[in-house]
Amino acid sequence: MIKFFRKIRQNLFMQNKTGKYFKYAIGEIVLVVIGILIALQVNYLNEQRKENNFEIEILKQIQINLQTDLIEIREDLEVIDFVNKACVDVKNHILNLDQPSDSLSISAAILRATPHFSPITSGYNLLQNRSVGIIKNDSLRDAIIYQYDMLYPYYKTYEEERGRFHALHSEPQLIEYFSMNYNVNQPLSFRGLFFEISKEDYQRLREDLKFLKLLKAITFENSLIQSRGKRVEKNTLDLINKINVELNSK
Repeated sequence: MIKFFRKIRQNLFMQNKTGKYFKYAIGEIVLVVIGILIALQVNYLNEQRKENNFEIEILKQIQINLQTDLIEIREDLEVIDFVNKACVDVKNHILNLDQPSDSLSISAAILRATPHFSPITSGYNLLQNRSVGIIKNDSLRDAIIYQYDMLYPYYKTYEEERGRFHALHSEPQLIEYFSMNYNVNQPLSFRGLFFEISKEDYQRLREDLKFLKLLKAITFENSLIQSRGKRVEKNTLDLINKINVELNSK
């Protein structure tokens, strides 16, 4: 093709048709420029298509991660409900019954439960490695960043504080009075946890007013976790829905 155009130029030049030669040369330049612009536009559209596909892939991965996180958050909140109920059951047992029972052993074992939320961040990590700007929806991008950089770490801080409280206060008290057992095949257990207490230790427990204060403190710590956990649950569900709306618009 280049040889073809060159031959035409040479013929025009040899025929001393200078005006037509220059017009043709200019036209050829224009055609080259148009060709370059078309190639750049095609390349730009291809890059845009790749970015759009990558954005969709990232959003789907983050959505899957959030759905798994939501399940774990709700499971953790359920465990905290069990612990709060166990606090009431243990307190009532201590105040009203003279002898230990299987229900006390199960409820005491539930007090040992310390849920730990570990969000899945594979999708968000992939987004950070590429560029958060790949998410074109500003409000959605801000919501994703807030979820992973603010909300999750803040909730994790509360869980860590609860974990320290348990290690410093709950665990020593439970060890003092109860013998801890773990057996997934034990029918009278909470997820394999079953605590035993002797009659002598139970009588000591009934006289220990600090243990009743401990039960109240556990409930208080749980209320803080639940408040944050429900907020995280709501935000996670909202973000899943926002991503779903964005994917449906693609």
